[in-house]
Amino acid sequence: MIDSPTIDHRITFFVKESMLGPQISAQLTQLAKKFKCIVYIDNITRARCADISYSLGLLKVGLQKGDFCQLITVGIDAELANFVLTDLLSSTFNFVASDRLCHFSDSIVTQYPQLKPICDVDFHYVKAQTQLSKFEMLKGVSQLICPEKTDELLLAFIKREEKSSTTIARQIALPHVITPLVKKPTIAVIRSDYATDWASKMGDVNLIVGLVLPSPPTREMVITATQLTRSMLSAEFCLRLIATRQPVGLQAMLLYGMGRVLE
Repeated sequence: MIDSPTIDHRITFFVKESMLGPQISAQLTQLAKKFKCIVYIDNITRARCADISYSLGLLKVGLQKGDFCQLITVGIDAELANFVLTDLLSSTFNFVASDRLCHFSDSIVTQYPQLKPICDVDFHYVKAQTQLSKFEMLKGVSQLICPEKTDELLLAFIKREEKSSTTIARQIALPHVITPLVKKPTIAVIRSDYATDWASKMGDVNLIVGLVLPSPPTREMVITATQLTRSMLSAEFCLRLIATRQPVGLQAMLLYGMGRVLE
């Protein structure tokens, strides 16, 4: 897996067919060579990543029907390559999110049943527009999840943070509580271009994934939350979360992590 660079664009998709047609494969490889950027496919399902500008790249990545992947363009022409390749691959890949599909989706598990977790989960997302403190981030998460009882949920988050910092990886915090304030598992994501001090030895954070479970949670809810948490212990998975800037792509990544533990 490549490091997350300054200039990159990602297309999140499921593979429709096990084999790409020879014409599409040839076009993809040829186009990848024309841009002033590197073009990778990251096969998340099979933990394989390859530069597809090389003829053996597509074979190495081993695309199979149903695989969950990202096509990553890195470099000066990354944005242009992203748009061109989206057009080329629209008949071959089932796009969950690209730079052309950047709106949050309330119906993502209906559109992509392979992402459906074993229990219902509510999602909320916002992009911070200014520098926010840790308290302000937690308050924002509380407002997204429980607008009618924000102060109660905020207090629960603060008490949890007093025990230990909820930074789970470099640049990512996972504040989490169990409370009767919600009826179903709820996730609120705040992304920021500004680093926030989370009082952690792991450093500042840019991505906050607030997780709230009802009290008492069902077995299915606990399994879902546990699998997501274990997936977020993977450095590779967290790098993808940081690098995936489209809200619906990030939502898909989190849902995928709930369904299986990603190493």
